[in-house]
Amino acid sequence: MDIESIAIDPGLIEGGQWVGDIPEMGDLRVRVRGLTSPQAVALRNRLLRALPKKDRESDGSPTQEAAMRVGGRVLLEAVLLEWDGITSGGKPVPFSKKQAEIWLTDPRYRNFGDAVAWAAQIVDKGRAEITEEIAGNSPAP
Repeated sequence: MDIESIAIDPGLIEGGQWVGDIPEMGDLRVRVRGLTSPQAVALRNRLLRALPKKDRESDGSPTQEAAMRVGGRVLLEAVLLEWDGITSGGKPVPFSKKQAEIWLTDPRYRNFGDAVAWAAQIVDKGRAEITEEIAGNSPAP
């Protein structure tokens, strides 16, 4: 095995990349940072440290509900940068942090959060260009 074949570019993980061909998400494309980006790691750590005792299990770990809230905040504030291909009633929905907050924190839209997390993992693995090539998507304007 050539060690260079598994090397990743930390700059792309931190800067964000477009990812398309997200399973079961149609034409959705998102520009995301990786979950291992310095921004995402620092925010996740800060939010977890700040959890009150009521949001922790007896061993100090976060409750499932608290972990889900923290995960949504990390996706919102540090991971998701843009989207393309989302419509509502046939009309395009432009990217906005306010709309992203609704979709990343409301349990009814858990599939959207899962899609963003999936895309962030693709960026972490250095595979975003490959998924774009497979999907036949061009870079965002």
